[in-house]
Amino acid sequence: MIIKYLEKMHHEMYESKLNVERENQKKKILLRDNIRFIQALENSLDENFESFTPRDVDQEIHAKISSLKEEQKKLEMEINESGIEISNLDAHLDELESVLKVAREKERNQLNKKDLKQKRGIYQRKILEIQEIERQRIARELHDSVVQSLTNTIHKIEICSKIMEVDSVRCRLELHVLSKTIRDIIQEMRNIIYDLRPTALDNIRLETLIENEVSKISKSEILNVSYETLGESIELSPMITLSVLRIVQEACNNILKHAKAKSVLVQVEYNKENVFVRVEDDGVGFTINDIQNLKKEDGSGLGISMMKERVFLFAGRLEVNSEPGKGTRILVEIPIDKEDA
Repeated sequence: MIIKYLEKMHHEMYESKLNVERENQKKKILLRDNIRFIQALENSLDENFESFTPRDVDQEIHAKISSLKEEQKKLEMEINESGIEISNLDAHLDELESVLKVAREKERNQLNKKDLKQKRGIYQRKILEIQEIERQRIARELHDSVVQSLTNTIHKIEICSKIMEVDSVRCRLELHVLSKTIRDIIQEMRNIIYDLRPTALDNIRLETLIENEVSKISKSEILNVSYETLGESIELSPMITLSVLRIVQEACNNILKHAKAKSVLVQVEYNKENVFVRVEDDGVGFTINDIQNLKKEDGSGLGISMMKERVFLFAGRLEVNSEPGKGTRILVEIPIDKEDA
């Protein structure tokens, strides 16, 4: 039953990703056509002749170029937003595939040896196929995104080289915009890399990962975040570690977006059978019933639902306690199997 639920989630998420990719590709084509049209219009202008004998048609061309550039900025923004959405979906799919692998392995252990041998090959092929498809898609998406951004950057550099001696003020402005664009590209790549599964997850304990996350949030100076560990630390399985980390990240993101809090406490407690995670804030709070089925267009209402699904996969427990004006307290309890410890 759990596997069917996971496969349904994977199918729906994958379909959603394909739809976003199709729309993103259409916008990229529109953007390329837009840029070519702008270049054609700019090439049709004779700046020397225009300065002495301005013509109505040149004014119309300038107005058209201005309109096209506004449309270009809008398309670039939408493409960047779609790229971030696709990267987030890829990260969630990667996590889901890992959970599916664990669930399928447990199911195989309950089958007899003959069935186990038959199904092992099928599952392994499916996992390899999914992994290969995702690797190709991620590589293609990163290539297209980076190349497109850098191509635009090169175009702006060429413009600066042409107008450097003619219009130094405009050249400086273009270089300032270019510098910001490059920083945005770097930050976008860092966000994509960070949202993917941590490469060193198998070698780092949960408390270290959470300490890094808390430190990153604290550096923003938006929240005063404190972290503490109770009980004797246990080396958890990679999937439990990843799920707890994602839950803490989601809880902190919700606090940053909605809680208007000044301080947050993140606490991890171990015992022989369970790991507990508590996240408490002193924000504005909310009425639980008001957000049970809340789904906003920007996805901001899905945080608690996603945390519930993660906890459900490990037969755990999630409690959310909040009241308007009294902050929010989130408690997560996840059982630790002997093979997980």
